[in-house]
Amino acid sequence: MATNKRKTLAVNPLAMPAFPADKFEVFKNAVMVELANRKNIHDGKWGIDRLVWLVDSELREKVWAQLERVWQAQESRDDQKLDKAVKGMCKAYQAMEDWAAANGVSELPDVRQIEHQQPDGTVFVVVPDEHAKRLYLQQWPGAADRVVWTMAEIAIIVSKQAAGQINEIKRLWPDSQLVKVGGPSGFDDMENDLDMKPNTLPKLFDTKAFVR
Repeated sequence: MATNKRKTLAVNPLAMPAFPADKFEVFKNAVMVELANRKNIHDGKWGIDRLVWLVDSELREKVWAQLERVWQAQESRDDQKLDKAVKGMCKAYQAMEDWAAANGVSELPDVRQIEHQQPDGTVFVVVPDEHAKRLYLQQWPGAADRVVWTMAEIAIIVSKQAAGQINEIKRLWPDSQLVKVGGPSGFDDMENDLDMKPNTLPKLFDTKAFVR
């Protein structure tokens, strides 16, 4: 449940500690919930990682330095340092919000956007249409890792995948879920029992002659 060491405010997905767990792991899982909750409140009002790119460089440096302390405390397994670092990071969010209020920065307008921060810190955004995309992008300085798609663009991509069968599957099974699998083939958890050697069996049917 560590923070991401890149210059992003992402917090890795939270989970219940696996038992039996040592004392620090239980404490870390508990205290990081406090930071995740504070980040969620901040992101819901101002947008995911938006203010950190808008504040002045001095404050941005302090915010990133504080996030580094959170990461270092987890690496060193120091519960006192982690508790102090998490509380300091929560204050960093407040400092950015105070800066925004003092400098006339508005909260992120609602253009019916859906934001999702991936584990690597990249923010995946879906908006209804091109007009909403333009309004959304006006709120960003262009320095953050952010990918913005319209619903029409996603529909085009999905309709082209698997010869359009994904849409048919979703129509037949509305509650089905598309998940990512690893490996070049997408099925690296399966044994390769296919014999890919050239076929040496005698040819019993001349397809070319049949076509003629």
